[in-house]
Amino acid sequence: MVKSLKQRFSNIDATFLIALVIAIALTILATWFMASYVLNEIIQGLLYPYSGYPVIVSSSVDILIFPAWAVMCLAVLIGISDVLLDLTEKPFFNSLKKKLGLAVGVMLVVSIVTLIANYVTWQIAARANGYTQCTSGSILLVGSKTSSVWSKEEYLCYDYNVDRLLPTGTHEQVLEVAEYLNRD
Repeated sequence: MVKSLKQRFSNIDATFLIALVIAIALTILATWFMASYVLNEIIQGLLYPYSGYPVIVSSSVDILIFPAWAVMCLAVLIGISDVLLDLTEKPFFNSLKKKLGLAVGVMLVVSIVTLIANYVTWQIAARANGYTQCTSGSILLVGSKTSSVWSKEEYLCYDYNVDRLLPTGTHEQVLEVAEYLNRD
């Protein structure tokens, strides 16, 4: 017996549909946020070792935003495929869900590899361009678990004016520190 579309739609869990709509909205917001703000911060952070700025910031977690966004998009596509499978009962959507699930696993592995590769290559590039990492006794970005400060001159790691200008380590703050130090 063939089920009507109304019967198939009644089989879909309302909570799942609400969660899917929320996930779609969050994915759209994350895409907008990434395109408008985060993308620039990540690109600048990757280029810091080559910038010549007196003080730069390494954030090891920022690079994970790309794979996390991809996983978020894949999860939304899996949810949409699940709804379409329930509505159409086409086996294509079942195989699509499996392939998207595999892609999520691949993205998780890519995330780990990206994190390690970025961490290692960023430090090598920074050292090759004359930067040294501010030690644990430094006053800059104290308490940050994911960011570290690098400097061309060690005394800058203990400069209170630099600390005042660099509370969170954004690109704008790195530029303010460079401008402040160039005035002197």
